[in-house]
Amino acid sequence: MYYGYFDVDKQLELDSSRESTMLSTDFQKWKQELNVSRSYVDPSGVYRANELNSQYDYSNVSPKSSFLNFLKIKGIW
Repeated sequence: MYYGYFDVDKQLELDSSRESTMLSTDFQKWKQELNVSRSYVDPSGVYRANELNSQYDYSNVSPKSSFLNFLKIKGIW
């Protein structure tokens, strides 16, 4: 299985086609005209991670760093 696809040749062909499209000057001009960025990230993963973290109780977890453990023992942390 290659990135969720069972047909490796088809996936490699798709990747090659995608790369050639993204490198074309017409596509670059189109992106610039629409002010489109590649840095968009779907926020649903962050929301899900925050939801899962909110369900966990961190009150009895000790720090993994020995320095932070030292501070916790001394009552500083």
